[in-house]
Parts: sequence; C-alpha cells; structure tokens
Amino acid sequence: MNTEMHPVVAEVLRTAEQIQSMGDAQADKLNAESFRGSDESGTVQVTVDGHQWLTGLHIEDGLLRLGIETVALRINEAIQNAQAAAAPVVEAQQAQLIESLGQLADSLTAATSAIQTKPQ
Repeated sequence: MNTEMHPVVAEVLRTAEQIQSMGDAQADKLNAESFRGSDESGTVQVTVDGHQWLTGLHIEDGLLRLGIETVALRINEAIQNAQAAAAPVVEAQQAQLIESLGQLADSLTAATSAIQTKPQ
C-alpha cells in the first residue's frame, strides 16, 4: 500500500495552512491595535480596536450634568472619530491580505497545473 501523499494534495494542504496562518495573524493584528478618538470639546475619549469595537470610554467629570442626549452625542462623535482613524489602516491591511491570498492562489494554480501536465 502506498502511503505517500499525492503532490497536488500536499500542495493544497500547505496552501491551506498558509491561509489559516495569515487569517490568524490578521485577527491578532485587529485585536491588538487600538485607535483613539474624542469629541470636539475633548470631554469624551474612546478607544476602539482594529475591529472598530469600543474597548475604552472616558467621560470627563461633570459632563453627565449636561444631560443624557448631550453625552450620547459626544460619545457617538468620539466613536466616529476613532473609527475614522481606524478605517484606512484596517482597509490597507485587508488589501494586503487579499493581495497575498491572490498570490497564494496563483502559486497553487501554477503548481497544480504543472503537476497535472506531467506525464505519468
């Protein structure tokens, strides 16, 4: 019985491992990054991660006296500013990931085509 793996299968598995590794690395980057934003008056500061999820919120003492609507508007403004800072960075990382995935797909196609065209 032949236990050797077919070269096409081996190449596909190597590529799948690379894709998994790239996805894990991207997720780790998004979790580790942080972006800050504040409202125009600087009374609310927020932090979002690379997923643009809120990870920190600071409201200056006394701001709550202005009322819930004012505070909510300022929180939203600060979040929007933090997300605006995060968006171009995350988009650039995603574009790089997509380009790398495309290169992997091209190399996999070339490798499997070369193997498939060899006479047996």
